[in-house]
Amino acid sequence: MLKTLTIKNFAIIENISLSFHLGFNVLIGETGAGKSIILDALNFVLGDKPSKDNIRHGSTELSVKAVFENVSNNIKEKLNEFQIECDDILIISRSFSIEGKSTSLINGEPVTVSMLKQIGNMILDFYGQNESVSILNVKNHIKMLDAYKPTLLISSKEKISQYISAYKELESQIKNIGGNGEDRERTLELLSYQIKEIENAHIEKDEDERLAEKIQTLSNFEKISTSLNQCYNALNNNELQSALTNLDIAQQYDNKLIQYNERLNSCLIDIEDISSSIKEYLSNLSFSETELDNITERQEQIKTLKKKYGPTLNDVERYLTKVKEDYDNILNSEQILKNLILKQNDVRHKLYNECLELHNLRLKLSKEIEKSVKEELSSLGMKNTKFEISFKELKSEEECNFTNNGIDEIEFLFSANVGEQQKSLSKTISGGEMSRFMLAIKNVFAQENDVSILVFDEIDSGVSGEIGYKVGQKLTMLSKKYQIICITHLAQVTALADRHIFISKIVENNQTKSIARYFDESQLLEYLSTLFGSKSSEIGLMHSKELLNMANEYKQSLNK
Repeated sequence: MLKTLTIKNFAIIENISLSFHLGFNVLIGETGAGKSIILDALNFVLGDKPSKDNIRHGSTELSVKAVFENVSNNIKEKLNEFQIECDDILIISRSFSIEGKSTSLINGEPVTVSMLKQIGNMILDFYGQNESVSILNVKNHIKMLDAYKPTLLISSKEKISQYISAYKELESQIKNIGGNGEDRERTLELLSYQIKEIENAHIEKDEDERLAEKIQTLSNFEKISTSLNQCYNALNNNELQSALTNLDIAQQYDNKLIQYNERLNSCLIDIEDISSSIKEYLSNLSFSETELDNITERQEQIKTLKKKYGPTLNDVERYLTKVKEDYDNILNSEQILKNLILKQNDVRHKLYNECLELHNLRLKLSKEIEKSVKEELSSLGMKNTKFEISFKELKSEEECNFTNNGIDEIEFLFSANVGEQQKSLSKTISGGEMSRFMLAIKNVFAQENDVSILVFDEIDSGVSGEIGYKVGQKLTMLSKKYQIICITHLAQVTALADRHIFISKIVENNQTKSIARYFDESQLLEYLSTLFGSKSSEIGLMHSKELLNMANEYKQSLNK
């Protein structure tokens, strides 16, 4: 059970610490006082996505701490998986800053939001206005059905997922050898075209690099020719020969200069050789516009091949080797293809049969749900209600579009009046009927789940009078098994609660904030009179006392 909830700087709540009763708790007060904010804070501490808009004006961070008692063994086992120690007390705290940073702790240990949500889903089941909208969406009906007894469906769903994976793998293998029929022929044509395109190009090793060098040379022919001529003339200006003649004269008088003479002679030989080579290079140097065009065209051809088949010519060659192998494999894979198709058909058949197994399990569960929901609705004053979980007719194996969730398409059908045919929820259910329907659904599903807390945000919306009292009775019955936290504006529901938390607004330092207090019997009588529209009158107090007496008698009858 939730023992305490401490909320700081959450919307208009500055600092509130609430304690809850084991049984039936109601949050009461005027609309806009902050009751729903308390439930938002509870959902936040259990993993809901926060918003910067939730942070109280003027603050930089919001925080919520929830303390739970009598923790179930399932939750303890899950916490043990997270390597978090837990006895019978569970403390969850979470903060969120204006910078968008969120910190979550379970019993002082940091946890991820995913871990927080897993624990939250095991602790609490929530009904809010969004769920009314959600249940009107037919796509959500199969999710709800599967959430009734999920463990019964796990094995079948796992097999379906395995068969789908195997089917897709075989499909990939068939595709890799060219597919079947027309796909196969198209693949062969494509591979043949690619092989011819690469082979007809007659690529040479490192040809792209040589072409780039040749284009650079031809494109700069004039600069090369001019520079080499100037270099050749400079090498043959006889200044070096004059230097050698003078050095010969000098070394006749100083033997130390012999070494310089030898070195200069060696340089002269090298220069004459370089000069001769440059002369020969110049004699062979020529420029052809046609040659440049041809080489550029060849370079573009090779660039196209690299763009299609690989970033380098080596990659293009490797691709050619691969497509040749693929082409040969397709040509010689008739038997392989037949075997793969046989395997795929076998897997598809097993997949279809497993989907039928899942379908039959769902049919069985749907009858249980229908029966239980009708009983719950009857106890809520809707004795003539018809509720059906309708299954769309199954397609044949060949027509099915398989998913990991099977092949079922279902819809909740509803009728509240005698003689009316069941129709889609969105077309036939009223606001008051929806409130009772959701209460019935929550009660039925909660019995199959291990949650210990049920939270309702205005479950009595759209009902009043005797029906409102029946809703309160149902919540009271539920409180014998679950801790109930409920926002209500109905006197009939309020009177049946065990703890009454009154939420109101005050203005302090030019800023609005929510405050909370717990009602004693006299305050409760006055509040109930207000709900009856006669706060201070004797008649209002008399009605309130009568309602409280009825509520106490009913609660005592449940304890017998």
